[in-house]
Amino acid sequence: MDILFDKLIQKYSANQQLSKQTIAEIYTHLSILSFDKKHLLIRENQRHDYAYFIIKGAVRSYYLKDGIEVSTWFAFENDMVGSLHNFRDLPSRETFELTENTSFISINLKSLKSLIYSNVGISNFISAIIEEYAVFLEDKIFYSQLMNSLERYEALLENEPQVLQRIPLTYIASYLGISRETLSRLRSK
Repeated sequence: MDILFDKLIQKYSANQQLSKQTIAEIYTHLSILSFDKKHLLIRENQRHDYAYFIIKGAVRSYYLKDGIEVSTWFAFENDMVGSLHNFRDLPSRETFELTENTSFISINLKSLKSLIYSNVGISNFISAIIEEYAVFLEDKIFYSQLMNSLERYEALLENEPQVLQRIPLTYIASYLGISRETLSRLRSK
């Protein structure tokens, strides 16, 4: 288990040297969890105290618009999933559903957040996670606002090639903002 925790710590502390005491403190807020495909990890309009680092598996995020699921992103191994709204003790705007049986490192953000003012190492660790999420959101805005559906599809294939093997086409089409039929036409080109 320490090997898995070390991987998470290393990813989000690459630009800093955390003390053994800080690493030990972070470990007390981590646990390993596994859930089956279709499990709803975080639900739209609900508060949630955890973020998750994917060890193995896949997650999609979606929100409901007029009763229809609109996929917003997909996450795979070594990705962090969670809601910044939850970090701020607000309800999530999205639902996080497992698209495969998935194992995680669960991070208790509520308890860890209480230490960011007293431990600069933990503050930097949390900042690195939020920084990665901010870059992800900036890229997402760029792709959704400045690219047409074909360009978004090509960018998805280039940046996340496993999507076509691991995510149902209906979810991919929703993510791209096109119909499944249009996606089939794009794939045939």
